[in-house]
Amino acid sequence: MYRALLRSIIAGDAAPGSRLKERELSERYAVSRIPIRQALQRLESEGFVLAEPRRGAVVKPMTRHDVEELFDARLCIEPFATRHAALRLAAGIESADRLTAILAEARSRFADGDDVEGISSNLGFHAEVVRLSGNGLLVRSLQPMLGRMEWVFRLTHGAREGEQAGEHQQLYEALLQGNAELAAAQAYAHIERGRVPTLAALAPFLTR
Repeated sequence: MYRALLRSIIAGDAAPGSRLKERELSERYAVSRIPIRQALQRLESEGFVLAEPRRGAVVKPMTRHDVEELFDARLCIEPFATRHAALRLAAGIESADRLTAILAEARSRFADGDDVEGISSNLGFHAEVVRLSGNGLLVRSLQPMLGRMEWVFRLTHGAREGEQAGEHQQLYEALLQGNAELAAAQAYAHIERGRVPTLAALAPFLTR
């Protein structure tokens, strides 16, 4: 249910400021109101939904500040996680098999013109790197950001498509080499390079 509502918001089917009524959603998706309520609570925790007095749940308009916060939070988590992922791969504690498969899947999806699934694979790449760090707290810290990351990735796809693919490949190679400092630096640069073009591409969708 969470995925269905998230996709509805990301795709713009549920416009910013629109109400998300439990009864209507329950009828539309043919489920009870309990999973609807749980999904709305999760979306609220991730910043997609606001619980307003007398109106209930409404789709939260996204602001420039929200996007800036997302980039700042990722810079706090991902470079550190990437450094430790490289060390654990070098020590044989973790395997890069899943990361390799995700990267190949992303290439295949984009080559086939399936941008939605390609973007999902790119999101999985970032999540897998953090998982490889072995730090459960970092994994749980990233989890609430994944929906917003998907929203940003989908709206800005094409702005840095070629650069992103190359940067993912470079980061992947640094991880396989066990070069922790290089991998961390590349993770930081990859995120920071996307800030300005992302904000520019999102300008029509941001409220202020």
